[in-house]
Amino acid sequence: MRGWLSTLLLVLTLPSSFSIAQESSQLSPFDKYLAGVRTRRPEGALVRVATVCGVNLKTATVRTAERPGDTWKLVQGLAHARDDQATDLFSTAEVWHAGQRVLLEEWNMDSEAGDEIRTIFCLVDREVKYGERIEWSSPPEANASVWAYEVRWNVEQGKLFKSILERFVNEHEEPDSKPKLGSDAPTVFGVIPEIRTWADLKLPDEMLR
Repeated sequence: MRGWLSTLLLVLTLPSSFSIAQESSQLSPFDKYLAGVRTRRPEGALVRVATVCGVNLKTATVRTAERPGDTWKLVQGLAHARDDQATDLFSTAEVWHAGQRVLLEEWNMDSEAGDEIRTIFCLVDREVKYGERIEWSSPPEANASVWAYEVRWNVEQGKLFKSILERFVNEHEEPDSKPKLGSDAPTVFGVIPEIRTWADLKLPDEMLR
């Protein structure tokens, strides 16, 4: 466990040479992600977590899925995911697996509310060992609060979820001061999802084949 944490703390400080080039500020975070998918340039956060997880993005087996409703379906890729978005609630998942190590990037969108959430998980032997989540909230209402909040967590002794970083971030995922929040903003930020195993994700097992 000590070796795992040492590697984690080291990699968290490393800049990534694979970060996606700056794009128009009018693009939502999910659209920026899709632009990286189309140009095969993964986000810096994904590259960083892949290193922590011990998954080589270039050699690992990749599977993708979409959830335009209540059920996940396997797809050949996510380059045209927006074309398949039939409802305001829409999710995508991309999985890289190398032996017993699995890296997952999941996006959940609520277009009506203006919420986009990206979660990256590292699993070993189908158990979550590390995770990161950023939630962007950009409600369409003129006076609503706009904010983005990041939380990173580690799993200690196979059971305890421990937050190791929490902060507000800007559109480039850089640390930012707390924005002025209105009455519509949540009272609690940085909630860690109750996801402990692959089964909890409720994704198709075919994504690991």
